[in-house]
Amino acid sequence: MVVASLRPSRIEISQAAFNQNIRTTMQTSHAKHMFLAVKANGYGHGILEIAHAAVNAGVYGLAVAVADEAVVLRQNGITIPIMVLGYTEPQYAEILAQHDIIASVVSADWLTDALDFLTGNHALQVSISLDTGMNRIGMRTKNELHRAIDMIKAHPNMYEWLGLMTHFATADSTDEAYFEKQLARWHDLTDDLAELPPMVHVANSGAAMYHADEVPTDFIRVGTVAYGWEPSGKELATGEGLAPILSIKSALSFVKQLDGDEGISYGRTYETDCQQWIGTIPLGYGDGIDRNMQGFEILVGNEKAKIVGQIAMDQLMVRLPHEMPVGTEVTLVGSNGQQSIDIWDVTKYVGSQPWEFTNRLTERLPRFLVD
Repeated sequence: MVVASLRPSRIEISQAAFNQNIRTTMQTSHAKHMFLAVKANGYGHGILEIAHAAVNAGVYGLAVAVADEAVVLRQNGITIPIMVLGYTEPQYAEILAQHDIIASVVSADWLTDALDFLTGNHALQVSISLDTGMNRIGMRTKNELHRAIDMIKAHPNMYEWLGLMTHFATADSTDEAYFEKQLARWHDLTDDLAELPPMVHVANSGAAMYHADEVPTDFIRVGTVAYGWEPSGKELATGEGLAPILSIKSALSFVKQLDGDEGISYGRTYETDCQQWIGTIPLGYGDGIDRNMQGFEILVGNEKAKIVGQIAMDQLMVRLPHEMPVGTEVTLVGSNGQQSIDIWDVTKYVGSQPWEFTNRLTERLPRFLVD
């Protein structure tokens, strides 16, 4: 997609807020090393912008969902460790090895299949994935785990065993029963291992923030908290010390005064009932703005203005409190002076979660790392 850099609409990422979130997460979890999840375009924030922010903050490594994301990071000069959390087809194992990327091994058979494609010029770094109850990918039995370890040891020029992991499905829930079930399965699978790899990483954001005394946290593997979102939606903690790092900004592109009985946007879902000042903003659902934001109040300057009429693909309209000049800054998410729009308020209004909302922001919006 073309990046629309010749208009004022943009995403700003705060390095200062990001640094604060990293400090808070490391302190709360007592972690020594962090893998930051930058999958899905950095949760919509911009994979390269977040990767550079992570390097600036001293983060140990990055975690992605697919091999392509890892390769792009390497091609753009990111040299810290990168781990692929999802499944990679065995025929691409050599690409990961050549780019010094850690692969998640989901079965012993995967290791056998990958041997047909590895050259041995670079040992493939691997992290064994155990399924303790997320039921997506990973090994579920001791027998398979031991087969995988034996396979790795039998081919030291092909494989380097770096990690062992699982993923908790309900670590951010007030009901801890399933978390405890998964934790028991983890211990059953791993407690009798003769040795462990250098990285044992089981703590996602929820486990890192709420279960640091129950799980290994030398290495943590987090996403939401680094982006400034309290993982449980503030059910288990207040979110103190976390600050959302993303702002969505634009500016008024057109301002007009309308009389009563005028329809705004497609479908005439809003009609003026008196003389009103209407402002146009060059943002729409083509940028990933949720159409359900119609009726929500955003900031124009440091004053609130309601979105009126259906949000179109490329533009939306607001009812202004009074005449305002073209070029006045607009804030859909974030702050302007003493006023702010909390992403939790936005997502509550549209019926989603912050990580869902930001993941839908398209590449047409340019991303900038600020402060």
